[in-house]
Amino acid sequence: MAALRLTVEDALFAFLRQKECGPDGPLLGKMFDVLRDFLGGGGKRVRPLYCCLGWSSVANAPIDSTVLRAAAGLELFHTFALVHDDLIDGSERRHDRPTAHRAFATHAPRERAAWFGDSAAVLLGDLCEVWSAELLGGLGGEAEQAVVRGLLDRMRGELVLGQYLDLLASGDDCGSVENALRVIHYKTTKYTVERPLQIGAALAGADQKHLDACAAYARPLGEAFQMYDDLEDVVVDGTGRGTDGCDLREGKHTVVLALALRHARPAAAERLRALVGDPSLSEQGLAEARALIAATGAPGMVRRMVLERRREALTVLEAAPFHPVAREALMRLTDLAVPGIRQW
Repeated sequence: MAALRLTVEDALFAFLRQKECGPDGPLLGKMFDVLRDFLGGGGKRVRPLYCCLGWSSVANAPIDSTVLRAAAGLELFHTFALVHDDLIDGSERRHDRPTAHRAFATHAPRERAAWFGDSAAVLLGDLCEVWSAELLGGLGGEAEQAVVRGLLDRMRGELVLGQYLDLLASGDDCGSVENALRVIHYKTTKYTVERPLQIGAALAGADQKHLDACAAYARPLGEAFQMYDDLEDVVVDGTGRGTDGCDLREGKHTVVLALALRHARPAAAERLRALVGDPSLSEQGLAEARALIAATGAPGMVRRMVLERRREALTVLEAAPFHPVAREALMRLTDLAVPGIRQW
């Protein structure tokens, strides 16, 4: 998979060099600088990997240029989503690098820096989506194109819906487990695992039974992946990972926070609501919020939910009509999505 990731990156950066050397390239100089830095920030290329493994789950053949083109297109689609998501959240950094809107802001006069940075980031996200559509368009034979086009149309709509539901949840001062899971379904599961896996499989000529198996595997895994990621923000385990508290400072209504609010005593719930969503929350306040969440037992509940969904995903894989090599790789990716839970 490491070699496959590098092959996808080669295809992606080759496409960007082609654009940079094109007639409009010189006019987009700073766009390319920010985009290259953003793409070089340590992304795992999860969506391209799932696309390639979707292909391999059907075809007993090497990954071809069609699949690599689709995989690169999915990574640019992900970049479009992240650039806009960082702007919506007002995030300063991603993977220890400035977010796109902050990077652009350094190239404008101080009095117009924020406006220029935000505006340029919107345009960069739009450009990535346009180029993603170019890469993903017209792939495969006539039958495959029709299926892939339908999957892409749904993925694009699902992502926007997930982002909007996330906004609504952020405006809800109590949140709910059901709403948090609904956001995960549209914002993470669909476009991170399910649609990339199905798109790769569809390019290899998968039938509906195969596409349904992709979805059955993706749904519990997507939920496990996001809940695990959200848990890292509220539990300090000494590894130094995921301990900056950005979700708590942003007021992101995750499953773990929703469970904590549901099970907290009234006074503790009121205090937790006062702390969460404060962008200037101090380290002391962050520690207090984490202690309040831990006292409810919510982190343990989420761990059990993650374990259950991981088991469900692996059970689906065992029975899925996938090529054995792809099945083994997907099992490895399942554990990479939620690392370390064997010790739970």
